[in-house]
Amino acid sequence: MQLKQLSDNVWLHVSYKAVEGFGLVESNGVIVLSEQGSSIIDTPWTPEETRQLLTWAKARGMPVTQSFSSHWHEDRTAGIGVLNENAVATYASAMTNEFLQHNQRPLASHSITEEVFVLAPGIEVFYPGKGHAADNSVVWLEEANILVGGCLIRGAETQTLGYTGDADLQQWGPSVQKVLARYGNAATLVLPGHGEPGDAGLLIHTLSLTRQ
Repeated sequence: MQLKQLSDNVWLHVSYKAVEGFGLVESNGVIVLSEQGSSIIDTPWTPEETRQLLTWAKARGMPVTQSFSSHWHEDRTAGIGVLNENAVATYASAMTNEFLQHNQRPLASHSITEEVFVLAPGIEVFYPGKGHAADNSVVWLEEANILVGGCLIRGAETQTLGYTGDADLQQWGPSVQKVLARYGNAATLVLPGHGEPGDAGLLIHTLSLTRQ
């Protein structure tokens, strides 16, 4: 796992896993450090890396107190069990928890039913509709003007939509348009679920991929 500082209190965590048909895949998540309690947005690929992230934040005097997983796939949720064991308040949409339960995996301790939800001061969760998965959400970090796009948003280096086994290809474009309308003018940094960070142009890029 790699950690890269994006702003005063926002760090990108990048983890890796060999995925059949795709090779070694990197996955992006975020940790927002706060003396009042740090927040993880999407867990790393493995429970072990999630433990490392908890240790890293605690060593800085800013232990993790809550997390949010933007959809049910393993690259967003593999660490939920570890977080639950460590008394971290884990959040996911009710739909995400339904998918996790169906796949016999650890559930988030809190289910979100709102379209817009405030995880912590300055951290807004937004569900725009179906896309990469039926339950994919994005997260807006207001203070840093960073949009955590998750797997709804594609990296600039890719010319495909990636894994579409659980996708809604008809709704993906309209969902991205909602994100663009809500955050496109304010976002100075956009993080795709996989690949290099970029600007709001990643929203336009993803929109174009949905129309191919």
